[in-house]
Amino acid sequence: MAPRSSLETIAALTTRIAGLETDRARAVAAAIKAGEPWAEIGAALGVTAQAAHKRFRWLRYSPITGETWHEPPLLRHQRPPADTTPSEADRS
Repeated sequence: MAPRSSLETIAALTTRIAGLETDRARAVAAAIKAGEPWAEIGAALGVTAQAAHKRFRWLRYSPITGETWHEPPLLRHQRPPADTTPSEADRS
């Protein structure tokens, strides 16, 4: 087997890391679905409960396809301030 170049090693490691991150996301999604507390999920990840929640709170999982994705809530349109009439200075 021929030795790999540094760039080939980087590419291979990047592929492996992406696979591991996908596996971790699936495991976190399964823990969330099972009702595990954020403190325990965080401990398993080596972070605080707050850090785990911040990173994975919008994680969704399809048991049919095995895919995970982040789905933040839809943003609501903000209403303009109640007083939107132009002032005297604006009318000049």
